Amino acid sequence: MKWFRNLFKKKSTSPEEAVPLTIEGVEPAPMTPEPDDAELAAQAILETLAEPKAATKTKTKTKKKTVNREPLTENRASADHFRELAKKIRQAHEQSRQRTLRFICYCEQELQKPDLPEVGKGSLSLLEAELYKRIDTVEREGGDLKRRWQHCLAEVTVRRIGVDNG
Repeated sequence: MKWFRNLFKKKSTSPEEAVPLTIEGVEPAPMTPEPDDAELAAQAILETLAEPKAATKTKTKTKKKTVNREPLTENRASADHFRELAKKIRQAHEQSRQRTLRFICYCEQELQKPDLPEVGKGSLSLLEAELYKRIDTVEREGGDLKRRWQHCLAEVTVRRIGVDNG
C-alpha cells in the first residue's frame, strides 16, 4: 500500500528546480531593453487569436468597422466610467511593471560584461539614466523588482566610480 502512495504522491517542485525551456542547439536570444518589431508582431497575433469572436462590439458596414458606444448617462458616468478608468490604470501599472522588469533583466545581462563603455550605446551612464527613469515604478511595486533594481544601480555606480578613479 505504501508503494502505491509513494508512486502517486505528487512531487513538489520548487522554483530553484525549474529548468528553463530551451531548444537544443539554439542559443538563448539576448534581452533587449524594449520590445522589437518581431515581439510586437507576435504579441498582436496572440492577442487576436485569444480574443473571443462574440466579445467584440464592432459592426461591419461596407468594409468599415464602427464601434457601438452608449451615450454617457449619469448612472453610467458615476459607476461604469470609474470602473473602466480603474481597469485602465491597473493595466497601465502592469504594463509599466513589465517594461521595468524587462529593462532590469537587460541591465543584469549587460552588467555581466566586464568592460562596458563610459558613453554611447550600452554605456554605464546610459544604464544609470534609464534605471533612474524607472524609479517611480520600482517604488510603487517594491519587492523583488526593487531589490533587483537597487542591485543594478549599485553595480553601475560602483563601476562608474572605478572608471572615474582609474
